[in-house]
Amino acid sequence: MAKTYTLSASMRDAFKTSVAARNHKLLIDEPADSGGADAGPQPFEYLMAALAGCTALTLRAYANHKKIALDGVDVEISLTRRDPSEVPQGGKTVVIKKKLKFSDKVPAELRAKLLEIAGKCPVNKTLLEGCEISGELG
Repeated sequence: MAKTYTLSASMRDAFKTSVAARNHKLLIDEPADSGGADAGPQPFEYLMAALAGCTALTLRAYANHKKIALDGVDVEISLTRRDPSEVPQGGKTVVIKKKLKFSDKVPAELRAKLLEIAGKCPVNKTLLEGCEISGELG
């Protein structure tokens, strides 16, 4: 069954953009060296945060479902935007790397399974599969 998520964004002051998602408020801005006030994370940082958060939540849901004692996970995301001239044929201009860190209590074989499960988070799958984006005037 399809599920639709909706939020709204409003930009009124230089690059500062206020986002309302359900009952939550976010602020997006550009760094000072890009003309912003650095009042909040920039858009790619929110994309990275969505991936990191979704990964952690997916691992928690899996651990709960399988009754695995998981005392937490740290997710580190790095995103590199390459100039198209630097990309090999068939390659991508954006490269995202995800690093998972678990406590020493998590055995190696379980870590490998958790890495596999981390790739199944909905944001990860959306980024890999791509999506349709359309625009309209309102």
